[in-house]
Amino acid sequence: MTALAFAGLAKAQDSSAAIERIRQKGVLTVAMFAEDVPPFFYKDQGGRLVGIDPGLAEDIASKLGVQLVFNRSATTFDGVVDEVEAGRADIAVSLLSDTLDRARRVNFSRSYVSVRQFLLINRLELGKLIAKNGGGRADATAIPAMLNDQASSIGVIGGTSYVGFLKEDFPKARTVEFETWDAMLAAVKAGQLVALMYDEIEIGNWRLADPAGSLELRPFHLAGHPDTIAIAMNRNDPDLKAWIDLYLQKVEGNGFLASILNTYLYSTDRVLTND
Repeated sequence: MTALAFAGLAKAQDSSAAIERIRQKGVLTVAMFAEDVPPFFYKDQGGRLVGIDPGLAEDIASKLGVQLVFNRSATTFDGVVDEVEAGRADIAVSLLSDTLDRARRVNFSRSYVSVRQFLLINRLELGKLIAKNGGGRADATAIPAMLNDQASSIGVIGGTSYVGFLKEDFPKARTVEFETWDAMLAAVKAGQLVALMYDEIEIGNWRLADPAGSLELRPFHLAGHPDTIAIAMNRNDPDLKAWIDLYLQKVEGNGFLASILNTYLYSTDRVLTND
């Protein structure tokens, strides 16, 4: 009994030492997805990693008084969570959705931004669905209802939170997982999928890269389905979670967070609306 109590005390002491651990080693290790995802993290023309998440990570490391090192070994977003859970990174700042499934493995901070969920729909395949359903207007209510059908195949990137979002939002449709955005985009263009589902960031990047693509594909905002983004840390680091939550509260109050979001996310060329 005494030994168990002592072990519990030792664990509690360890769990309150995360900030001291980081300060002693002089380095904050931040997990981030391997591929660039502008405007959240990407290399500029000079090869410097920039964006919303590097900006926050740099400020957090500065406030802790330590150097910043990025761990970009994860090739999926779930893999980013793995790096934090296994202790190979102190925190993850990586366009990370704070889903309930992930929260069973790591702690999440308060959300620092919310992005919108979108479908990218093949116009021809949508027309076939409308005809099948008797024609009429394909409005904001009718389109999701028509796509939630056993005959619908909807694409999603494996290892992302959107696998769960898709199964939750379209339980009757067939989920098709892809390893890459390019393969998924090709499938929806070819009519192998009626639509793909992802956040406004990736679909906005597609629109910027291929403005003429909207002739065959239609962006569609899934209203009422926000994708909240947060910072992840190990569940054994409660002091770090409290500090990060307070940090986010402070930068929301002093305008730093708004400044960085306005610089990278809310510029006019990135505004994505229903077509």
